Amino acid sequence: MSKLLAIATTIKDWQVAEISALAEEYTVRLASDLTDEDFPNIEILYGWKNEFADQFLTQGYDSLRWIQVQFAGVNQLPSEILSDDNIRITNMSGIHAIPITETVFGYILNQYRHLLLYKTRQASSTWQAEANHRSLTDKKIIVFGAGNIGREIARLAKAFGMVTIGVNTSGRAVEYFDTTVDTDTALAESTDADIIVNVLPATDATNNIFSLDFFSRQTAQPIFINVGRGNAVVDEDLIAALDQEFLSYAALDVFDVEPLASDHPFWQHEKIDVTPHMTGQVEHFADETYKIFHANITDYLAKNELPVNLVSKEKGY
Repeated sequence: MSKLLAIATTIKDWQVAEISALAEEYTVRLASDLTDEDFPNIEILYGWKNEFADQFLTQGYDSLRWIQVQFAGVNQLPSEILSDDNIRITNMSGIHAIPITETVFGYILNQYRHLLLYKTRQASSTWQAEANHRSLTDKKIIVFGAGNIGREIARLAKAFGMVTIGVNTSGRAVEYFDTTVDTDTALAESTDADIIVNVLPATDATNNIFSLDFFSRQTAQPIFINVGRGNAVVDEDLIAALDQEFLSYAALDVFDVEPLASDHPFWQHEKIDVTPHMTGQVEHFADETYKIFHANITDYLAKNELPVNLVSKEKGY
């Protein structure tokens, strides 16, 4: 049987045609057209669907050599595939930086400027201004994860006149951050941050790092925003930190188990805003993702290389 290139992400007709022309030695097939018998013959997979895990593990994946996922994280993939040295994985790191950053500042400005409160008062024709509006100038923001997304958050924060602190594994300097510190130091020390943002990926090293021990050492009752992954937060500790006023507010877009259960206490907590893992949604998604896939498949076919966003199996991102 001929080699298969399967597409399991949002794509335009002209892009499918271009892929077929580039990969003329492959049969190009959309996910909706795949059969169980196809899975052992897929060599290139553009996109990922969660139901593929069972199909690959049941039918086999002997031919699989490259997966281009349509998201930044890779924790959705089964461990058997993640650990297979014959399979390379590339992600879409970078394309989500702008929409995630815009949403982060949406959370912040909504809280600082009471925009939602005024919308609720509008329904009752209530003309009543709050006295405690806050501004972003000179506020201190700490961003856990100083990669593409963290750097974009810092860039916009500097436009607001904020003090920016970045957190990465080594503490190396990163553009737009006034200061950077290593992760262990940032988690262990007390801070006077006004805003804490997590954009870290899901890895063994990030499990449960935001606990009551961490939250209780914050001295300025900061806002906590999680747009990274839900594994980093101990849910009950976050609630306790809000109830005990170590934190003033939390905006959560990612959760350890998704979708968030309808009876989860996050839904009803007055100091928590929940969004359904939407911050990374890109307006022109098919175009932005295809730029990365096109660059990779061109080099993959020519010289078996993947130049853009190759995931480190050791780091998990």
